[in-house]
Amino acid sequence: MAAFVVGGEDGWTFSTDGNVNMFMAYETADERPIFGDGIRRGGTLPDGQEGYRQRVGFVPNWLAFNIKAPTMGGLDMAARISFCPTFDSKEIGKSKNSFNDQIDLREVFFTVDGNFGQILVGKTLSLYQGTNLTTDMLIWGYGTNGAIDGGGTPLGRIGYGYVYPQFNAQVRYTTPEINGFKLALGLYDPSVIVGPNAEAEETKSPRLETELSYAGTYSGGSYRTWLSGMYQTAKFKRDSGFSGDVEAYGVAGGVQVLHKGFELVLSGFENQGVGSLLMLDQDSLDSAGKERDGRGFIAQLMYGFDNAWGHTKFGVSYGANIMDETRADRQDRLAGTEVQIEEQKMAGLGIYHDINPHLKLIAEYIYTDNQWFDGRGQNTHMIALGTFFTW
Repeated sequence: MAAFVVGGEDGWTFSTDGNVNMFMAYETADERPIFGDGIRRGGTLPDGQEGYRQRVGFVPNWLAFNIKAPTMGGLDMAARISFCPTFDSKEIGKSKNSFNDQIDLREVFFTVDGNFGQILVGKTLSLYQGTNLTTDMLIWGYGTNGAIDGGGTPLGRIGYGYVYPQFNAQVRYTTPEINGFKLALGLYDPSVIVGPNAEAEETKSPRLETELSYAGTYSGGSYRTWLSGMYQTAKFKRDSGFSGDVEAYGVAGGVQVLHKGFELVLSGFENQGVGSLLMLDQDSLDSAGKERDGRGFIAQLMYGFDNAWGHTKFGVSYGANIMDETRADRQDRLAGTEVQIEEQKMAGLGIYHDINPHLKLIAEYIYTDNQWFDGRGQNTHMIALGTFFTW
């Protein structure tokens, strides 16, 4: 999104950028299988529902304000604050009378740039799996609904090719570009590490995240590759019924190649104690308080071309998140108390048309398939049509 400069004096500038969007989505979903008298864990698909919604896309409505100071002593200083309103309350969702619509404050940070690189202080998208998310074609689309009756944004591809990196408080240093390479290192506000029955909530050090990237060009195209990582520990409280520390760590990476209208993206991750959907604070631990392992990937191909009506891109993608069953998970399944999600797979077809640089039309078909460790499954079919106005 290009910033709209409002004005300034003495070298100061103020600008804004953002978007307003809406999607019409229709989805059909299988019934969620019953696990006897026990609990079926994981999965965000609607339970045997068929329905229509009008909601924001995976990227919500967005209004950002940017302030840049005049260069002083070789330092460029800037700040950014962004507000992301939706059309309904996250708690109420599908209701004619939603009086508490959600406004998500996703970005609040400032940067200092110089010949040493950049220092960022505040809240913005995290490094670990961040580029896996931003290179996904569904970021400008709709993806999976989550709950048909839910509020806020749909889930995009969260849980079906990456674990959501989230916007977090951080102090980040990024090196200058050196022969195409860049290295970013960040200290983050630590999170609790959670499972359905266990919560490690004592944190005594920041979470560490990093990303190494390399970009270049060649005749007819360009390419980019990246490798990111994360590490955090947490400890159980004395009265929790669990003991010791837990470790969450992971590595993610990918490659993006653009060549004469084609765009290929391959990305993936592997981690421990991170979870299958939202990082760290959902299903990262089993019932014995041990870390659960998971991995995932996205394979995506797009082709774009100019035409008399603007610029059109066609895209196809497939991705999955896969979890391992721990010893405690298996014991719980055999005892009939609960069963965990094993695989969450998604295939997507999309058409993304720019009438001009500020007006977009999107059409998507999404198929999702969930499988649990007892061999039972559930799937959905979704069609979504949307539009964006950006500035």
